[in-house]
Amino acid sequence: MLEESIRKWNPWWTDSASITQLSGVQRELTQDIEKTLDINHIKDIIGVRRSGKTTILYQLIRFLVSTTISPKNIAFLNFDDTEINAASFDEIITTIEKINPEINYLFLDEIQQKDNWERWIRTLYDQNRFTQIFVSGSSASLLSKDIGRVLTGRHVTFHVFPFSFKEYLTFIGWNDFSKDTLLYNKNKILHHLDSYITIGGFPETIGKNDYERKIILTNIYNDILARDISARYNVSYEITRKISYHLFSNTSKEFSYRSIANAVDVRVETAENHLHYLEESFLLLTLPVFSYKTKMQFKQNKKSYCIDTGLRNAVSFTISQDKGRLAENIVFLELLRRKKDVYFWKDKKQHEVDFLIKEGLQPTQLLQVCWKINNEKTKQREVNGLLLAMETFNLKTGLILTEDYEDTETIDTKKILYIPLWKWLLQIDQ
Repeated sequence: MLEESIRKWNPWWTDSASITQLSGVQRELTQDIEKTLDINHIKDIIGVRRSGKTTILYQLIRFLVSTTISPKNIAFLNFDDTEINAASFDEIITTIEKINPEINYLFLDEIQQKDNWERWIRTLYDQNRFTQIFVSGSSASLLSKDIGRVLTGRHVTFHVFPFSFKEYLTFIGWNDFSKDTLLYNKNKILHHLDSYITIGGFPETIGKNDYERKIILTNIYNDILARDISARYNVSYEITRKISYHLFSNTSKEFSYRSIANAVDVRVETAENHLHYLEESFLLLTLPVFSYKTKMQFKQNKKSYCIDTGLRNAVSFTISQDKGRLAENIVFLELLRRKKDVYFWKDKKQHEVDFLIKEGLQPTQLLQVCWKINNEKTKQREVNGLLLAMETFNLKTGLILTEDYEDTETIDTKKILYIPLWKWLLQIDQ
């Protein structure tokens, strides 16, 4: 029965304390969303499956209740629920209003499961049926392209990632992020960073043993391939699995559609399409090369990264723990969390910089990731790439993120800052 299913998803109607139990560790993104509650735009919250989107919705509900909004005036619908999904839009609204005609905050979880949802949401918005509407989903295409077309000027988008390093520390019980405390406990922080690099930031995997974690991550991976890609786009599960396996096994390396096609023995067009599906599901992220000519960005190779290093470790081929590439993956994810416009840079002589940050029209920051800086040849390669890029873009400073090496080096008026990754992630002295 539809009413019973709706009531099941809204326990705070009868027990206001239940929302606190569901809210989990406070996410940094939740506060960003709270700051937009003064505008009535639809809030669309998108990200990979099991990254914490539902928890963020619960945290927003908890916040609303804390501001004197009655719990009974907030409705949460999960469209993974077969009863709710099977109902028509009119049936859903009629049932909600039958339960309580004063409901004015509407939360719609995994909304992409329902066909034509975006037009329904637009009608609700244009008719001012609710004070605020929140939607979440696991597909970039459904929550960017469709909302962008149907709801132009009516929505704000927020991207959810698995836990950041700070959120990971909070989850395991760390609660003092003052500079002095962090510096005093540096060795503990380095231990936790090593664990974070290995196990990643999917909330439900933290605290599990290796066997349990691998099962959970493999299930997440298979669920995304089957439900968000194979079923939705009616394409081969096996081809998608092979392409993702290949790219995850070569994290942070350059690729072309042709190189993928050759590696997994498919046509170039097939490789391109399946890569697009992997990006749409947020499982895979790609990084373009920087060029002032956008045509060159589209033509040249890109780099690929996984949405989570723990997931990559669980489902890819590895013969050793390549902490350098995993650290680079973590830096890329953190730059995206910080909403940076990011690229990699490469010149004709193959000198390279891992990350170039652009603000407005110009590059403003250059970052290299070098886990072990004690190899002189490796160090010189990273420094040379930075110096050439700094000269090209007229920048005076470049950063090299390391495991635990810290220093400042000046070369011909150019300054190279060596910063431990943990300090950069926790934004100490930044």
